[in-house]
Amino acid sequence: MTRNRTNATHRNPLTAIIVAAVGLISLISMPSPVRAAEETGWARFGHFAPSAAAVDVFVDGQPFAQGITFKTVSAYSSLPPGVHMFEVKPAGAPDADAVVSVEANVPPAGAITIGAVTTRDGVSPQVFDDELVVPEPGQSLVRFIHAAPDSAAVDIAVEGGATLAANVPYPQATAYAPIEPGAYDVVITDSDSGDTLLRVAGWAINPGEQSTIVVLRGSDGALDVAPIVDAAAVAVAPAGGVQTGYGSMAGSLDGGGGLPVGPIAIAGLAVAAGALTISRRRQQV
Repeated sequence: MTRNRTNATHRNPLTAIIVAAVGLISLISMPSPVRAAEETGWARFGHFAPSAAAVDVFVDGQPFAQGITFKTVSAYSSLPPGVHMFEVKPAGAPDADAVVSVEANVPPAGAITIGAVTTRDGVSPQVFDDELVVPEPGQSLVRFIHAAPDSAAVDIAVEGGATLAANVPYPQATAYAPIEPGAYDVVITDSDSGDTLLRVAGWAINPGEQSTIVVLRGSDGALDVAPIVDAAAVAVAPAGGVQTGYGSMAGSLDGGGGLPVGPIAIAGLAVAAGALTISRRRQQV
């Protein structure tokens, strides 16, 4: 009996080690949420060219977005990371020649906007990196894209308040900057002369939102803006490419189902891990 107990005592640790090893191998072989996010990128198309009618977008020869009209964007759609060919064609004419085409790199767990902008020679593609992140608690993020080719560099400021972006040239995008949620009257001025080019009344941003304001020429040739919600802090993954409407900025809501979950999902994992650590520490105290 004594020997049997001794043998059992020696076998149990070995069995535990084998079980643990098998479990570890299983965990390693399981798909990682982070790895899955890194294997997905996101892209959308923005129609910022007043001279072009509604368009369809194709990626690597396959339909990607349909019927995108001026001053609107498509929803984000997932793509494998890497270089893809984006072609823009007149809506409903898949066999027509591309109005705009560009090769663009879709980053792992990242997002880009392919924009069609007006140039002095017609319409040209521009690729903008969309660094989708979670704003600080109680904060929002905003950036600006200058898409009006005949306008000099511009400054954008809250009327009677802080400058939001300075000396933004065509056709560049600013980095995202933090802003307090709320409603604002925004003034766009010529960076050199200080002359007021456009006043925008009632632009609003909600807590947790990440937004883009595109400065462009309207269909009537006057300077205008198109505000876009890039991501929003909601209970589900943020829906990208939502067009908002405020007076002259009015556009259509994009109801597409593409969701830029990669960067937000990773951030969510980090928050969950932090909460778990705090919970464990409280239990230990």
